Amino acid sequence: MTTQRFRRAKAGLAGGLVLLLLLVVWGSWQEPSLHEFTPVTEFITLEAPGLQPGPAAEQLQARAMALPGVTACALRPEKQLLTLAYQPAELSAEQLQQLLALRPLPQPALSAAAEARQCPVPPGYVHALERVRFAFNLRRLFVRL
Repeated sequence: MTTQRFRRAKAGLAGGLVLLLLLVVWGSWQEPSLHEFTPVTEFITLEAPGLQPGPAAEQLQARAMALPGVTACALRPEKQLLTLAYQPAELSAEQLQQLLALRPLPQPALSAAAEARQCPVPPGYVHALERVRFAFNLRRLFVRL
């Protein structure tokens, strides 16, 4: 009785080790992407009506760069546009609009054909699978940034 229980436990342990080994091999099959080491960055283009080249434009650019989470700022005073790269974990697009008192550039509406094409797998599943693969990727331990 106890030898049979011992054999089952031994087989279960061996199966678990094989599964763990398979997960490590699967996760380490490809080199890790560098985007997994950096925070998420998003972009937004804001309209700055009445903005003229000169000190006012430089002041707006300095004010935008001083905001937490803003990593880059490009100003086109002749077109009255301000493009920002920001980290959404620190600052949202709505907060940017409120702090700078600007409105976003209107985006063209998507066509019906573009809206109809969608991946049947929910994005949460894909991201979870990527996180599992990254967790079991041993090659990431040797990446130097």
